[in-house]
Amino acid sequence: MGEAADSKRELRARARALRAAHSPQSRQAASEGIARRVQDLPEVSTACAVLAYAATPEEIDPTPLVAALRARGARIALPRVCGPGALALHWVKDDEVLVSGHAGIAEPAESCAWAAPEDFDLVLVPGVAFDASCARLGFGGGFYDALLPSLPARATTVGLAYDEQIVPQVPCEPHDEHVAIVVTPSAVFRRP
Repeated sequence: MGEAADSKRELRARARALRAAHSPQSRQAASEGIARRVQDLPEVSTACAVLAYAATPEEIDPTPLVAALRARGARIALPRVCGPGALALHWVKDDEVLVSGHAGIAEPAESCAWAAPEDFDLVLVPGVAFDASCARLGFGGGFYDALLPSLPARATTVGLAYDEQIVPQVPCEPHDEHVAIVVTPSAVFRRP
């Protein structure tokens, strides 16, 4: 294993422990604070088609943000793991029933209407750690590193994170994708 891979593994372990230390109440407060900050971004005010994600118990929960975007009239889609490093994208209605998918994460059923990467103008991106230049460290499956380059230029990618998930530098390899913006409960970072 290379030096970058070793650094990523160590950073994942530290960042996941910090995320897991949040109580459900702290997670809810952080998720609501982030939802307010994201809604104030100029890029989000006109978002009509949004790719979100269903959070694991330790991640920032985009549900409050998704509800606000849906109330503004945005269409919402969620990813479904369809193979190694591959995501299928599906439109979901407010009352759509999600199923337990890859690693127990909720995802749309295969029967939900399909969406294409070019449909989106806003993409909410989970991550284990980010830095101020908007570099992102995921879980290591490569799902978002494969998806992000397929998005249209108009799509704004926004990472959602606790303040503790911002690190001095995320170790990056050539295949690693950055996001355009990272939002925490107390800050907004933009890719230089």
